[in-house]
Amino acid sequence: MNSIEILCTTMFQKDFSKIKSMNIHSDIIFANQANENSFEEISFEDHVAKMVTTKSRGVGLNRNIALLAATKDILLFADDDVVYVDDLEKIIKDAFSLYSKADVIAFGMSFSKDGVVYKSRVPKRGRIPIYKSLKFGTVALAVRRKSLLKTGIVFTQLFGGGCIYAHGEDSDFILQCFKAKLNVYGYDAIIGCTSKDSSTCFAGYNEKFFYDTGALAKYSFKKWAFPYMAYMAFRIKKDCVVSFTKKIKCMIDGYKSFKSLKKFEDG
Repeated sequence: MNSIEILCTTMFQKDFSKIKSMNIHSDIIFANQANENSFEEISFEDHVAKMVTTKSRGVGLNRNIALLAATKDILLFADDDVVYVDDLEKIIKDAFSLYSKADVIAFGMSFSKDGVVYKSRVPKRGRIPIYKSLKFGTVALAVRRKSLLKTGIVFTQLFGGGCIYAHGEDSDFILQCFKAKLNVYGYDAIIGCTSKDSSTCFAGYNEKFFYDTGALAKYSFKKWAFPYMAYMAFRIKKDCVVSFTKKIKCMIDGYKSFKSLKKFEDG
């Protein structure tokens, strides 16, 4: 039987109240970014919750800290605003039972604003091709821990909240899975809901967003960098405050900046 563990990045937690607010009924590790270094462990229901508190910053680094502390077979990656469905463990175990060769399975996720669900993203069952995979953030993924250990896949510390470039860590992680030839599947069941009320790292589709996208293209997409940048320029239109020409310029600037890891704010 596959054992399940949720790895949750969070900040400045003083207790384990997130267990209730996130509707957790599984083992969980909180990678807690704060101003001290400490460790705490409690038992609840038939499960264990661990709080690994460090002074470190950055979503990738803290996901990696949680990975280092993980011990179970199947890992889920959570942000602390996710609310899971009651039968999460059954859904995950049913999916890995159906797809016994799967290393990674993408599940459905709902999104809410002001407490109201406004959309859901649900994959079809079966193998997911790489060109359809990037729309699923890591919050929708369940991964075999041994598959990560064998391939050495970890989260980049260059992209994401608290990093040089503010987004792209999910895309890079998923691309690493495909590059390592892991078996990636989809399963058409929703496992939770995540809030889109606010974000500390996403400030809209502005110049910095496209600059960081160009850096991600250079880092993760290699020879496909320019096709990816062209795709992003055409795809992102709604709520975008940047002209098409400016999108291209910002992405090229970001692409060129990656060699020296130059931030957008540094001009």
